[in-house]
Amino acid sequence: MKKLYDVTITFDPKSVPQEVKGVLLRGEFLFYKSNLTGHTDETGMVENDPKYTPYQYEDGMDSIGGFYVDEMQLNADGIYEITYKLPAGAYGYGFILNPEFCAPPEDNDSPMGRFFITNGKGEHVWLKDFDKVLRGGVPGDTNIMIVDPANPPDVPSVSGTQSNSVLYVGEEDECVWLPAKDPSIRGTLTYLSYKDIDGLTQSIAVYLPAGYDKNKTYPLVLVSHGGGGNEADWPHQGSICHIMDHLVAQGKTKPAILVCMNNTVYSVGFGQWQFDRIAKNCEEAIIPMVEKIFNVSTDVKDRAFCGLSMGSMTTLYMYMHRAACYQYFGAFSGGIAEGHKEFSLEDPRLKDVTLMIGTAEEDIAYNEREIGVPPTIRALKAKGLPYIPYFTTGSHDWFCWPQMFTYFAEEVLWQ
Repeated sequence: MKKLYDVTITFDPKSVPQEVKGVLLRGEFLFYKSNLTGHTDETGMVENDPKYTPYQYEDGMDSIGGFYVDEMQLNADGIYEITYKLPAGAYGYGFILNPEFCAPPEDNDSPMGRFFITNGKGEHVWLKDFDKVLRGGVPGDTNIMIVDPANPPDVPSVSGTQSNSVLYVGEEDECVWLPAKDPSIRGTLTYLSYKDIDGLTQSIAVYLPAGYDKNKTYPLVLVSHGGGGNEADWPHQGSICHIMDHLVAQGKTKPAILVCMNNTVYSVGFGQWQFDRIAKNCEEAIIPMVEKIFNVSTDVKDRAFCGLSMGSMTTLYMYMHRAACYQYFGAFSGGIAEGHKEFSLEDPRLKDVTLMIGTAEEDIAYNEREIGVPPTIRALKAKGLPYIPYFTTGSHDWFCWPQMFTYFAEEVLWQ
């Protein structure tokens, strides 16, 4: 039985310049009933199981992504607040000021219609012009989406903007992506600027393990976000530094240097990344710079590449076309199968590298398309290539991907 914690989230209307007439909490506070035992690595299916609110939570449920909103109440001190009972975890959240609702969209393909928006009663609701707000449109006096002013994202990078704050709930022994209380086991995170292959200034996030020693040599892990993301996604939303802190301290993985880059700058449209240019930038700009500054191993056997969603497809591109440059690959929630223009399993070196591939059970990548994980796995199996499948709870979300990386770091890397 998971322990539940009383969590009160507050918002002070004086923390923003505009008049506040009402506030919604928004965030990934949804749950579902997992059925992982019914899934295999060959049959892709998104079941779209029912999602439950914090008020409907029952023991045995798991967290899952989805846009949830709930009305906050104004207390006697003029502060908006709401209280939940939540299991341990890291929850992305923020607020919507002056909410205005509307009728359900007639167009099922509307970006707004693709979001699971519900209220505290478990009813679906729709927010007026919400698709425009999500796409970065300038809001008016209603449906103003903000992060928590009292808990803003700590991202000292121009390009690493984040749309959510993060709420940590529970004890670190319950969830490895919670911050370590012991400062001696915490690594450091730094954002560095560098010149990319086009001569433009870009940013990377660099994680150094606790006790980093410039006289020691460390393996290197390159980590990619997904479509529309940036170099701050994994450190901020994915808790990747906290995961490494705990696993290294527990002796479950080797101390390593992690580099999170911004691959969105090499796209020609959403979901249209230039994989070849990403590879070129990693190998000709990022890795050489990191090798000059930090004591990372130059041996390919000490180098890994992993990523989520579009970053998972990037990982598979690296696996299929750049196996000479990396030894370990972690493809989380995205595939490259027959029919995709980059599909190729002809490199003889593929039998000598290590690939982990998988999704969450409710994942949009758990499908039969050429970018789906199941057909990619079948192609690997048909070719007789080694791979490590891993399926976990959640959907295409930040409840799935920290689990994927944890398994990759603990069970796959440097084995």
